[in-house]
Amino acid sequence: MIIAFLTVYVQDRETVASKGFFVGYSRTVWTVIVVQAVGGLIVAVVVKYADNVLKTFASSFGIVISCIVSAIFFDFRPNLAFLCGAFFVVMSTVLYSKPDRKPRKRLKKGSTLPVTVKNTSR
Repeated sequence: MIIAFLTVYVQDRETVASKGFFVGYSRTVWTVIVVQAVGGLIVAVVVKYADNVLKTFASSFGIVISCIVSAIFFDFRPNLAFLCGAFFVVMSTVLYSKPDRKPRKRLKKGSTLPVTVKNTSR
């Protein structure tokens, strides 16, 4: 933030001094600011209550979903590299969410299953 304020001071000192810091902020600019701030808070909550791997998968899924929405509403045409990346994101999410398989213990050749006998004499 310090670098950003120094840049504003160096480049736009006269404009900020005469018209104020927020001159030229439109609804679009305020919308972007609010979306970025809320996104930062959501990331903080996810990191606090989940792990970084889950955050990465959520971000990756967000990229894929925004691509789909962009393709529908803004005529976005993804290239082959993007489609391969999206495929790997989806596959990694599927593989990560699968439950762990416990390996079966194999019996050695010639061994028998253990037998337990209940003691019924009391």
